[in-house]
Amino acid sequence: MLRASLLGLMGIAACLTTALPASAGVDECGNIRFEGLSNCEVRVTGQCTASCSELGIYKTACATKLVPVCKTECTLSAMPTCTDSCTTQCDADCKKGINVICSHNCFAECTTTRDAKCSSAADSAQCSATWDANCDSECDAQCVTVDGSCYQHCVECCGGSCTADANMDCQTSCQDVEFEECEQEFRANCDASCSGDGALFCDGKFIISGSQIPACVKALAAQGVTVKAEGEINIGPDGIDGNAAAGLCAYSPGNKASLAAPFAVLAAAAAGWLARRRERSSRTSR
Repeated sequence: MLRASLLGLMGIAACLTTALPASAGVDECGNIRFEGLSNCEVRVTGQCTASCSELGIYKTACATKLVPVCKTECTLSAMPTCTDSCTTQCDADCKKGINVICSHNCFAECTTTRDAKCSSAADSAQCSATWDANCDSECDAQCVTVDGSCYQHCVECCGGSCTADANMDCQTSCQDVEFEECEQEFRANCDASCSGDGALFCDGKFIISGSQIPACVKALAAQGVTVKAEGEINIGPDGIDGNAAAGLCAYSPGNKASLAAPFAVLAAAAAGWLARRRERSSRTSR
C-alpha cells in the first residue's frame, strides 16, 4: 500500500481546479453532468456512512441512470412548433455575432423552464433531477457530432432541447415507477463501499462509489473539477482506502496541460513503489 509518500500526491492529483467546460456527463462517473456542481469529495468510513444515510442525495444519480432505461418507451420526436421557434431565435443570435455552440447552449436552452415547471411538483428535487438528466441525454445525442456553421449548431441545439421537451412528461412518469427502488439500490452500494474505496459526493449529492472512484476522479481532474480527498486516503494496487481523520487539498493548475502532471508524478511514484516491492521480494526469495 502506498501510504505517506503518496498522500501528498493524492492531494495534488485529486484537487485540480479550472473552469469546467459546459459538456455532457462524465462516463467514468455514471454519466453524471458536473457543470454547476461543486464541493466534490471522496468520503470513507464513518463520514461516508453518515453521508450515505442522508435522504434525497441519490436523485441525480438515479435520474441519470433511469433516462436511458425510459428512453425505450419515451420516443417522441421534437414538435415542429418548438424547433421552429427555437431555431428562429437562435439564428437571430448568430446574425448578431453571438457564437452559438451546441454543446454549450443546448442544456441551458433545455432547462429554461425547469424551475417554474418543477416548483409545483410533488417532489421538486426529483423533478429537477429528471429534467436535467433528460436534457443532458438529448443534448448529448444531438451535439456530439456537430461540425458546421453557427446556424447548424442552432439546428442541432434546438433539436436536442425540443426532443427532451417532447419526452419530459413520459420520462417523469416512467422514472416515478423506478425511482424509489433505484435510490435504495444506490444507498446499499454506498453503505457497502464506505469500508473500502468510499463514495464520491458533490454538494452533498451521491455521485458514485466503490472501485469506480479512481477512474472517476481521474476523469474529473482532466475536466478541471475539484475533488477533495477527505481523510487519510491511501492509493494501492486495488484502489482507494482510508479512515476519516483529516483533509487534503488544494492545487490550482493554470491550464489543462498541467492537469496531466500530477498524475504523471503519481504514476511514476506508483511504478517506483512496485519496482522496490519486486526488488524486496526478489531478495527475500534468494
